[in-house]
Amino acid sequence: MRTPPKRHRRLLRAGAAGAVAALLTLSGCGGSDSADGKTTIRFSWWGDDGRAATTKSVIADFEKANPDIKVETETSDFESYFDKLATETAAGDAPDLMTLGGAYPREYSDRGALLDLKTVSDELDLSKFPAATLSAAKFSGTLYGAPTGGNAIAMITNPAVFKAAHVPLPDTKSWTWEQFADIANKITDNSPKGTYGFEPRVIDTLGVYAGQRGTPIFDAKGELGVQESTVQDYFSMEKDLLKGGGIPSAETIQEVGSAAPEQTLMGRGKAGMSIIYSNLLGAFNQAAGGGLKLVTIPGEHQYKQPGTTVLPSQYYSISAKSAHPEAAAKLLDYLINSPAAGRKILDDRGLPFSPEVKAAITGSLDSAGRANADYVDQVSHNGAPAAPDPPAGGSSLNDITSKLDSDVLFGRKTPEAAAKEWVAQMKQALDSA
Repeated sequence: MRTPPKRHRRLLRAGAAGAVAALLTLSGCGGSDSADGKTTIRFSWWGDDGRAATTKSVIADFEKANPDIKVETETSDFESYFDKLATETAAGDAPDLMTLGGAYPREYSDRGALLDLKTVSDELDLSKFPAATLSAAKFSGTLYGAPTGGNAIAMITNPAVFKAAHVPLPDTKSWTWEQFADIANKITDNSPKGTYGFEPRVIDTLGVYAGQRGTPIFDAKGELGVQESTVQDYFSMEKDLLKGGGIPSAETIQEVGSAAPEQTLMGRGKAGMSIIYSNLLGAFNQAAGGGLKLVTIPGEHQYKQPGTTVLPSQYYSISAKSAHPEAAAKLLDYLINSPAAGRKILDDRGLPFSPEVKAAITGSLDSAGRANADYVDQVSHNGAPAAPDPPAGGSSLNDITSKLDSDVLFGRKTPEAAAKEWVAQMKQALDSA
């Protein structure tokens, strides 16, 4: 699904979502006019220190080109970002320009928190963006977010771990989930203690697993499309991997699930395989000392259709309460359409959708960046069509899946019971949205 990279997702809680609705009765703050006559706007995003440094450098360039605009920045780790954003929005004090992902554009727009970007079309040019890249933030004909770039879910492998375990690399153009599980178990069996065949991280893998069976998580009507049996099969596969040793203990999975790349098993050279978002290859490759490879997800040729697709990795949206929407739109346009900005950001927020920016960064991409670009191109040609837009309430998906997945791995629930509860909780989340 279109959620930000990594298994460690923490999504908007019901109480926070209700608080967002309260913004409709509150006056907005947003940016302001500073004493020196400049228009001041606020911009928020999540990410690590490297992303923060790059973004602030890009903002400095923007301010030089627009001396009448001052940009104040707000950044945090992903774990706390959406809780903070919900609180600010409920108080009528949302950042002028914010970063969103997954079902958040829908949820915030449904509550009147986001600006119709058509109203700032003089400052924001999206004419060269493929229509499909805008669909996940366009509701009832109104566009509420502009994509930062695209990526795709991919399997990442460490050939050195395979070699040390005397396990041959698979034919990833045709491998099945059963072959994947067998390989994971063999790597663990033949490796030193603490090294595993597979490190589970991206909970969105369930979306790929379901899509391959022709039943995406959400159908075109915004209703639950995936079958309970598919969810049960997915939980059973992880349970079998745990029993076979192909994945670490439930405690270890929980411990490293929210870790930065350098603290993960893959980043420490202690995992043969993991599933990530393709634009994170560089971060994991750097942590592991190089040599990691992106390959096709298992099952892409096993079932009815491919399950992977090119996804907008994040969206930039403007607060409906912004006092300076035109200035916010100028910054947004610079972030996604400026080749100069692109040469600094590269593919950190996904491979750019702007043809000019993509062309500008191609020569500057390192080997990991080029591998990501090649993989995204491959998926764009061979992958599935874009999944239906996440409905309101869809942001509960990862919390529900993560919790029940943990219940299965810790032995608190059987895969059958967890799948049944998963369907019930998802339907409740959609019905109450």
